[in-house]
Amino acid sequence: MKLNNIIFHPILFGIFPVLLLFESNMSFTSIWEIILPLVIITIIITISWVFLTKILSNTKKSALVISLLVILFFVYGPAFFAIDDLTINGNDVGRHTYLLIPFLAITILGIILIIKSKKELKNLTKISNVISLILVSVILLNIGAYNFENTYSIEIQNIDKIINKEKIVPDIYYILLDGYPGKTSLNEISNYDNQEFLDNLSNQGFFIQTKSYANYPHTFLSLPSILNMKYLDEVIEKFPDGEGSHAIPYKMGSNNQVMNFIKSQGYVTVSFDSGWGFTRDIESAELKLCGDNKLFNSEFMISLVKNSMLNPIYVKIFETDVVELKLCVFDELTKIKERTDKPIFVFAHIFLPHSPYIFEENGEVRELSNLDFHLETKENLDKKAFVNQLKFTNKKTLEVVAELLDSKKQPIIIIQSDHGSAFTFDGNLKNWKTPTEQMIKERMDSINFIFLPENETNIFLESITPVNTFSILFNHYFETNFEIYEDKIYFGSNASYDLKDVTEIIMKPNN
Repeated sequence: MKLNNIIFHPILFGIFPVLLLFESNMSFTSIWEIILPLVIITIIITISWVFLTKILSNTKKSALVISLLVILFFVYGPAFFAIDDLTINGNDVGRHTYLLIPFLAITILGIILIIKSKKELKNLTKISNVISLILVSVILLNIGAYNFENTYSIEIQNIDKIINKEKIVPDIYYILLDGYPGKTSLNEISNYDNQEFLDNLSNQGFFIQTKSYANYPHTFLSLPSILNMKYLDEVIEKFPDGEGSHAIPYKMGSNNQVMNFIKSQGYVTVSFDSGWGFTRDIESAELKLCGDNKLFNSEFMISLVKNSMLNPIYVKIFETDVVELKLCVFDELTKIKERTDKPIFVFAHIFLPHSPYIFEENGEVRELSNLDFHLETKENLDKKAFVNQLKFTNKKTLEVVAELLDSKKQPIIIIQSDHGSAFTFDGNLKNWKTPTEQMIKERMDSINFIFLPENETNIFLESITPVNTFSILFNHYFETNFEIYEDKIYFGSNASYDLKDVTEIIMKPNN
């Protein structure tokens, strides 16, 4: 068979969108997450191609029809996003009804022209082969270059810090509620008084930091900083222009100092798949819970389907998996002790009350229009929906706390957030580059609630920021000498390394 007679463009056009999405999200997407969609797409295209060839008795025409269908299938999503907010004469045209009609028309017309053509379509086949090959080759080169340029190694500190191996210390539960604002911004921005929740925790012996602030404005920086007990200066310095891969902080979060140290003290380290980033498979964790369906409920898979002609129904496809994943963390938190007799360290990143707003106050699942957690999504500016989800988060958190404290040997419980809300940004990404003081304060306003057995919470100062949480805890319970840093607060544009020190702005006496 001559090379010119080989037809491969349907397969390449089919896998290109998968590779393109992966290239755009390499810093927080595992290569394993793209295998399933690549296999599924290849199988579907191959079977469809063979079937259509038998009908048309023409391999070239059937291949071109398949490629046309594949292209239109994956172009639909971006096309819809382009018109989603479009209005003409006050009429909303960003509807699937308006888009499906021209897409169906183009599809039918294209198929008719290909089938009815009296030409062999050799040139069109060659052009399709060349274009698809170029597209896939460029993407593969970019992926290869990225992996070459972002090779790194994370230096793990010497963690042999045991002073008294006979000392008995409690189990430790670290619960991070993503995007949970502090009391001040909840009052001022979302018009909600959270005092009942705070009083409930306080009455159970929790240290309630009245003015708690995150060290960083984004999860990809906050979590690695907390779990490594240090600021990420050496990482940020690698990206002087502010833009760059999240791969290094993700690696630092996955293979982190806190869990490695506590593991050396005889603890079993436990993590949960929250559906976000490195929490999906934490290297430092010995026991990994939830997320059994990693391939199907991944953020990558959701984005891929959303960016296709399945966009109108993508929520229905993934809704159950997303809901179950969030509830799984709460359900399993109180059952971990049944799995081991050893002391446990539990890291539970719970992607609540962060958008998308899935739950009503009592846990009913809302009528969802999106599963998008991006702040610029208009549905994610719904303060009422946010507050209801926060109330549900409060309810589930209190249930977990009550059960954990109802034991003979009470554990250490740390409840924090990685950052606050962002309603004052009004969904406009430009506001992240030129924020007002109010915007900065809202984003950095967070929570910090700590329960220590024997009511030893006096070891924590009112000014503590998350970067020092575990250093203080370990120094107290394990007699270590981890460094305690000056409390600093940094703000930067959305998901970037472009940060500035805003400590003075946040820590003003009147704040």
